[in-house]
Amino acid sequence: MSTKAVTTLLSYFLSFALIGNSNTQIPKSGTYTYKYCDEEYSRCIGNCKINIQGNKIWIYAPANLSGIKEGELFESGTLFKHASGKWVIIHSEEEKTSKSLGGGEGLPWIDFKRKQFWTF
Repeated sequence: MSTKAVTTLLSYFLSFALIGNSNTQIPKSGTYTYKYCDEEYSRCIGNCKINIQGNKIWIYAPANLSGIKEGELFESGTLFKHASGKWVIIHSEEEKTSKSLGGGEGLPWIDFKRKQFWTF
């Protein structure tokens, strides 16, 4: 393979990697509609409103969620990119080192690319 071909191929892979990473950044400040997903049932069960301001996030309850009215504040915190590569919602500095994602004591997380909020 020629040097030019190798350079072109490396440039292609680097561009692909950079584009892939750009999809996982915090969106610009604003209000969005995301799917509300429950890890216990391994599926999305409704839509919720999410407000993002910098690295702060507020999530409002979807319809038909037991014990809370639609539109009430359900979750809030600071967005942090976990060692797993997922964006989690933390409430303290200690949670930055949590190994647990989802499930019971786990951290709620958000998938910006698929517009999904996951909790247990």
